[in-house]
Amino acid sequence: MVAEVRGDYPNESVALRAVAQKLGIGSAETLRNWVKRDEIDSGKRPGTTTEGSPQIKAIKKEIAELKRRTTS
Repeated sequence: MVAEVRGDYPNESVALRAVAQKLGIGSAETLRNWVKRDEIDSGKRPGTTTEGSPQIKAIKKEIAELKRRTTS
């Protein structure tokens, strides 16, 4: 919805506040985070996708465990 109305407002912050108010979301910052997450997940913005995040966390945990074992 933010992407659809972004052009109707002078900047993204104003658009986010308007949409947040229309949807009854307490904070425009919450909506901004959702929009950012959607842009990352859809490949429009660089970053770790929602799908990739748990995988990266698991790999980091495994690396830490392997390092711990090799230094013991």
